Amino acid sequence: MKKRSSAAIAACALVLASPLLAAWLPDQGEAGFLALSFPGLSEEYLSSLAASFRQLAITLAATAVFAASLAVALGYLGIFAPAAGRMVSGLLEAVESVPAILIALFCYAPVSGYLASHAEASSQMVSLIVFILAATAVALPEAVRGISIPLGELYYRKYSLSFRSYGFRKSRILRILLRTRTMRGAVSRAVAGILLKTLVLDTSFGFIVQLGFGSYGTPAHLSPGALIAANRDALFPGGSPELFWLPSLAIAAISLALVLALGERKEAAE
Repeated sequence: MKKRSSAAIAACALVLASPLLAAWLPDQGEAGFLALSFPGLSEEYLSSLAASFRQLAITLAATAVFAASLAVALGYLGIFAPAAGRMVSGLLEAVESVPAILIALFCYAPVSGYLASHAEASSQMVSLIVFILAATAVALPEAVRGISIPLGELYYRKYSLSFRSYGFRKSRILRILLRTRTMRGAVSRAVAGILLKTLVLDTSFGFIVQLGFGSYGTPAHLSPGALIAANRDALFPGGSPELFWLPSLAIAAISLALVLALGERKEAAE
């Protein structure tokens, strides 16, 4: 029964996350998937909609890989070298005390001149890299805790003495423990948390930056949040509310999918 429930939750999460997949479907103008699904919307808007969610998918995937890899390395370091782990923990606590949106703005400040003076393609690439670094800084403290705490419990409370009795070194013990079912579950929960935090930061940052541009341009950071902000006047009388609500509902659905995935991982660990 539990496996059936897990399969149903996974299927529901996949359906909710479908906007990320639909954005990659071939676009053939009026014969494209989005044009057929939303015939009343302009081709230019649908193109921007698909591009923003493709960018979101790339951002989520790249941040998850980078941040999760770094979290595993730092979680390992925290148990292997406790003194270094305490230093890293103090630094991450300091980062965590700063609001996420300020971290993103601080990361962009040194490259703002470059983004304004270079071609769109290069500025978008730099913007993506900077945002991945900012999202990693936001998500890393919780991800490292989510890995180091269960790894420490396995090492100190369960397996350290038994492995040491066979002559295993600390580094080898930790590498073995990282491959256990418990730690695979911890890493998957950390990845789900990273994705959720990145999605929230991407949407809010894109919205705020687009508000700064007003109606005179698009920020180098392409985001559904920016598209929502650019079409906020669609809610006024005479506007087309679907221009605002379509990306908003898609973001809400993806967020719910990640919440379901995170909740399922936590329940499986208990």
